[in-house]
Amino acid sequence: MAPRNVQLDAVSKALLPVVRHFLNAFLRPDTQGWRYAFAAASGTWGEARGLSIAHDTQKFLETILRSRPVPLTYCDPLDIDVSEHLTADEVDVLSLIAAMRADRTPQAREILASLTGGHIPPRIVEQGLSLAARLDPDTNKRRPPKRPLLAVVRL
Repeated sequence: MAPRNVQLDAVSKALLPVVRHFLNAFLRPDTQGWRYAFAAASGTWGEARGLSIAHDTQKFLETILRSRPVPLTYCDPLDIDVSEHLTADEVDVLSLIAAMRADRTPQAREILASLTGGHIPPRIVEQGLSLAARLDPDTNKRRPPKRPLLAVVRL
């Protein structure tokens, strides 16, 4: 399938190299693309958040691949000439995650059915929603720890 040019939102654009490296790792294990995927995610989102995003992405893609009769098509993550292009499968995967992040259920169902040949595996939905939640910046904010109050005690 010929690569095509598509506009992505910032989160999808950041997730694209992680997706490509994992697809490379699944479909060509000799590349050890998983190392690049985890490194790309850590470089983008920081170590703790990036590693959890990479882990969820890996589980999500593995489940999609197991639910399809044919592998997903993807652009080589190390080929600079195609870095700005996307295959139809990459568009579908990133659009599915974006629809889940935006809570657009009908659109997500349609894309998922397209990816899996007409059925909607609950495991993919569960993993996709988990990944979408990790990608949402609001879910990763923590309150700063309260500073201890120091008091002078006189005896």
